Amino acid sequence: MKTRCYPKIDLIGTVIAIIFLFVFNGCSKSDDGTSDIAVNKVTIKSKTPNTPASLKFDEEVILIYDYEIADSNGGRIWVQPYTNGSISPKYSYTSSPLLTGKGTRTVMISITSGDNAVVVDQLMVKIASADGKTTISESFETVNYTFSN
Repeated sequence: MKTRCYPKIDLIGTVIAIIFLFVFNGCSKSDDGTSDIAVNKVTIKSKTPNTPASLKFDEEVILIYDYEIADSNGGRIWVQPYTNGSISPKYSYTSSPLLTGKGTRTVMISITSGDNAVVVDQLMVKIASADGKTTISESFETVNYTFSN
């Protein structure tokens, strides 16, 4: 009686196929060919008035932005004025409702008063968690708005 040894090719091929599926499963594409990776982003589309500009105290800069919130619980977005690396004195801005998914929003920033002119040189764009306690992302956009009497 002869005994033949058959390698376990079927088992090896199955293991390789399973490893392949595990490795490449995270690289799926959506129907439009883009990656399905969740993102959080804000893109300011317009600023009125355009920068640079001089405004009176309490005049508003109107900002329109597109947003995308990845967390299904939503998030909050704030745009705040900055002067020389710190939040501007006596500022006002639009608060944020709970936002979900993608959308477009119009907000404002202003400087309410001051003894001297206040130059807003950056806008801080912050995405926070639904409860507002955790910062998800923070970015700065250079501007030049001078508020005075």
